[in-house]
Amino acid sequence: MCQNQLVNGSIEPLRSEEILAKADEMAGEALRILGMAYKRVPEDKKALNSEDLEGLTFLGLQGMMDPPREEAIGAVQKCKRAGIRVVMITGDHAQTAKAIARRLRIGEGEDTVLTGEELSRMSDDELYEVVDTVSVYARVAPEHKFRITKQLRRRGHIIAVTGDGVNDAPALKAADIGIAMGITGTEVSKEAADMILTDDNFASIVSAVEEGRHVFENIRKVILYTLPTNGGQTLLILGALLLAPFIHVFNPHFGGRLPIEPVQILWINLIDAVALALPIIKEPKEKGLLDRPPRNPDERITDSPFFKKVGIVSVVMALAGFLMYYLTTLIYGETELILTQAQTAAFTTVMLVHICYLFTARSITDSAFKFSPFSNKWVLIGAAITLALQLTIIYAPPYIGVNPFRTAPLPAEWWIPMILVSLPIFFIIEFEKFLTKRWKREGLKS
Repeated sequence: MCQNQLVNGSIEPLRSEEILAKADEMAGEALRILGMAYKRVPEDKKALNSEDLEGLTFLGLQGMMDPPREEAIGAVQKCKRAGIRVVMITGDHAQTAKAIARRLRIGEGEDTVLTGEELSRMSDDELYEVVDTVSVYARVAPEHKFRITKQLRRRGHIIAVTGDGVNDAPALKAADIGIAMGITGTEVSKEAADMILTDDNFASIVSAVEEGRHVFENIRKVILYTLPTNGGQTLLILGALLLAPFIHVFNPHFGGRLPIEPVQILWINLIDAVALALPIIKEPKEKGLLDRPPRNPDERITDSPFFKKVGIVSVVMALAGFLMYYLTTLIYGETELILTQAQTAAFTTVMLVHICYLFTARSITDSAFKFSPFSNKWVLIGAAITLALQLTIIYAPPYIGVNPFRTAPLPAEWWIPMILVSLPIFFIIEFEKFLTKRWKREGLKS
């Protein structure tokens, strides 16, 4: 196109090697390069054709910088901490792409930049072999983006792809999560995407990942908190039924009734699901949430350690209720009032165990002593409401003449042993967390 160049006001032969070297140098500084040239044409010429693009005089190069946002640089580092690999696919010059990637610290330790021209010469199998070791792609066409996405998925990765153009639609569709730009994105890209980024900010994707992990973790906490309810009640009733003949030898007053009534079981389930479990959903993000490795997609939400903890809580809950029923009938006898009070004591003890467990269930792995009890006010409110309702159904019936929960007022001195047998659940789970963390550390060292 150009045959000459303008140097200090005079026309000289084109020195293309110098120009290309300078363009590479500027591209290496993360500049996007524009070349400028001119040609004199008649004033009356209204339209240009391909012939007019021959014999141009080169004027110079202009570099434009579109620096990465500061929050994007930090977001890339957060991705690395979270075990997320960031791959840059751009239409920029290879040197420009490499310089921008260096600023963003993408692909540190990698010198390879694959260009669209090189990708066109590669088969899918060849791309499959290198796709795990290349983090920067330059001069890439939309069809290349689609191929890269397909081969990364073929490698077993969970892929999120961003795009804003019509031609990005195939790659957005091929990804596990297609992310379209809400401001600059076309309607076609938005239709093809699973998620729309309303602020076109990469850092928002990282925030979404963190929020997703937070929601998933809180769901696990709620399940882990509610499952032992049924397990503990089942063990308590089955244990009382199966062991009654043997216990009767030591305690002749035991076995007249079940430790808790069916209506009381329903009450525990109701309070557990509403007043105690719902506050866990409001649990704030734990520190270091993004420092954890990604969860295996094949991993179940309930694994072996999960069920181990459910088993521990269920057993402790059943033992606490069983112990209160056994001791009260052993000490105070087998009158109608005592049996009702013994049931009420067992029923209340199970509820107190739930409250004590709530404060350690706020984190599956971290000790409750590491965060403030006031960081989630809903837990305190839920515990207070539960205790107030429990006191109401114990002490209000004689005054209102209705006793749907079949309770009896408890002597004040009974509350001391009920609290004492309820507290161990907190320390047992705290000790279990400590041991689990220690075993994991030792496993990593070995």
